[in-house]
Amino acid sequence: MNTMEYMRSVMALLSDINGILNQNSLEPIALSDITVTQKTVSDIVKPDARLSSAIIDHVWPSIESATAYHYTSKSAAESILNSGTFRLYCILKRYKEDEISAFCKIHGLAGYLEKDEFGDEKYKTMIMPNTFYSSFTDTSITAVQEDYFWRTFACVDGVRLKIQIDASNPNFRKMKYADNTGQPIKILSDLTNLIKTKHDRDFILKGMSRICAFYLSKNYDRENEFRILHRYWEGLGPKPKNDGAYDYIEIPLGSMSEIGYQLEITEVQSNETLSIPNKYSVTLRNA
Repeated sequence: MNTMEYMRSVMALLSDINGILNQNSLEPIALSDITVTQKTVSDIVKPDARLSSAIIDHVWPSIESATAYHYTSKSAAESILNSGTFRLYCILKRYKEDEISAFCKIHGLAGYLEKDEFGDEKYKTMIMPNTFYSSFTDTSITAVQEDYFWRTFACVDGVRLKIQIDASNPNFRKMKYADNTGQPIKILSDLTNLIKTKHDRDFILKGMSRICAFYLSKNYDRENEFRILHRYWEGLGPKPKNDGAYDYIEIPLGSMSEIGYQLEITEVQSNETLSIPNKYSVTLRNA
């Protein structure tokens, strides 16, 4: 293929990409926004990653501010309120609960699903160890949903914290749940399939290792979950600690943390009396 033919093929590729973006009411990109090789299309080395960012923000828009509930145990709530800190736990804590694997399976990420020398899927060691998160749920929930949250996450002696969350970190997002058919996310699937079948290249989405942590199977959709997420890299940000079972990262309450999240407890509801600072008023749930 001579230079002229190659440029025509690349411009045809760009036109097809922009066609899918247009179908989803997204702004077109320029050729300078992507890197095209004989085998791949990506924007991994581009500082603003316009294509990947457009797709991610279309499916999982960032949230700058929201009020949400966090259901937890009495001991965990007392620890949060007495220490003035909140923990983001390593997502390895949910390895057996279909975390990340659903995204990889539905979207055909075979590399992440390959087994390592210990018999574990590679995503367990490639993504999960430095991915830290915490989950919250919408305050607009039905009585049936509320009963589910109390039974599942705050059973017997549980507590519900109402939290004002402000984020400068873009990774405060709502979860995306697989639909009943198990089909991949349409815009991502359309783009990947078109680039592969028509242009014989693989599309690589920048940020895949973060975004797959915002996706769960249909079994979890009742949880209507928000999630804040932080990827830890050695020497950057607060160093993880360990509670004897799992790693976690601690952030202060009431001020913007180093990783870009500010959490303010505005309401405490409990099944039992709590041993916490007087500044927190507690509503007894069954009073």
